Amino acid sequence: MAQYRVTFTDVALKNLKRYPKNDQLLILSHIEQLAANPHHKSNVKHLVNFDVSYRMRVGKYRVLFEKYDPLKIIDIIDILPRSKAYRRR
Repeated sequence: MAQYRVTFTDVALKNLKRYPKNDQLLILSHIEQLAANPHHKSNVKHLVNFDVSYRMRVGKYRVLFEKYDPLKIIDIIDILPRSKAYRRR
């Protein structure tokens, strides 16, 4: 299976830079694993009645993203602590 290309919104990059370096590396590692195999990644859930289609759990953070299968693109919309991720609509 071909690897997906990952894109980040400006908001996602801005939020990622706010977190401690070790958390940034952990989040980026999980995003790389997601890009390599997006259909078999654990901790990924399809969201219902939400403005973003998917979320991935990474420790205390949530990576909100869209996945476009025909184009093989994963668009990272936002990266937030769990306490703020589900207030975003």
